[in-house]
Amino acid sequence: MTNTSHFDLNNVAAYEQWKQEKLTDYPSKLEDLVIEIKDPFSLTKGEKSEIISRCRQANMVIYHTAKTWDENQPLLLSIMQQLGVTQLDHNLGAGEQGTSSLTPGGSAYANFEKYIPYQAKAIGWHTDGYYNAPDRQIQTLTLYCQNESEEGGENDLLDHEIVYLLLRDKNPDYIRAFMQPDVMTIPARMENGEVARPDRTGPVFSIISGHLHMRYTARTKSISWQQDEQTQVALKALEDILKNPLSYKFQGKLMSGWGLISHNVLHTRQAFKDNQQTRKLHRARFYDRMN
Repeated sequence: MTNTSHFDLNNVAAYEQWKQEKLTDYPSKLEDLVIEIKDPFSLTKGEKSEIISRCRQANMVIYHTAKTWDENQPLLLSIMQQLGVTQLDHNLGAGEQGTSSLTPGGSAYANFEKYIPYQAKAIGWHTDGYYNAPDRQIQTLTLYCQNESEEGGENDLLDHEIVYLLLRDKNPDYIRAFMQPDVMTIPARMENGEVARPDRTGPVFSIISGHLHMRYTARTKSISWQQDEQTQVALKALEDILKNPLSYKFQGKLMSGWGLISHNVLHTRQAFKDNQQTRKLHRARFYDRMN
């Protein structure tokens, strides 16, 4: 069983040891996260080791392949299966393979075409699946770029464990507030007057299978936060971390043949322009993660 004593707010010694280990040799630039994969359908032992090592340290890795692979090939599913991650989130926006096409109008469910991931608009800080049921939380987020946009579309990335320790160092009460089981609610999604998805209420930080999980969105509409003073102060502290310069943040643009494997870290996407309408990213989300 994974030791979680460092997430116990009363165990300062375990936390300080974990923090020191976490920050020792932590990546200082995006290039530190990058590895090459020669054949995503046949990962070498060394490639697997590099992916797992970087994800254990920073909860993410950027990979690039020797060539651009055909979109009909289940590249993301193949990579993750080889890493032991198989519990696919086959959501409404995904196609037959269970992967989503992140391109304007790219949802498998027509009603989702108006949602921001399937448009060219900017997307603020969030983790994926913050509106999912408690037993369907996204622990692994993967992306693969088939074709990049002509202009824009960069991503900011931030390890949620870094956010946790920054908040905890400021005030452990911020963590207490964000671990309340009813601190954040995403209201029900309605379609034609019917409830298509009920309210989703839960914590920001939780421990799932021994690992820290974060559920967050910077959206200001269709969201409800607890109004107690402790939560509001904690929320302001989190927003300050996300909007201000921070050496732990990484920014880059996935080009054709490049992708991301992460333990659902915080991320954004800048708006993009694509007059040729060829920009396409593939996304797969999973309920489990690498051990």
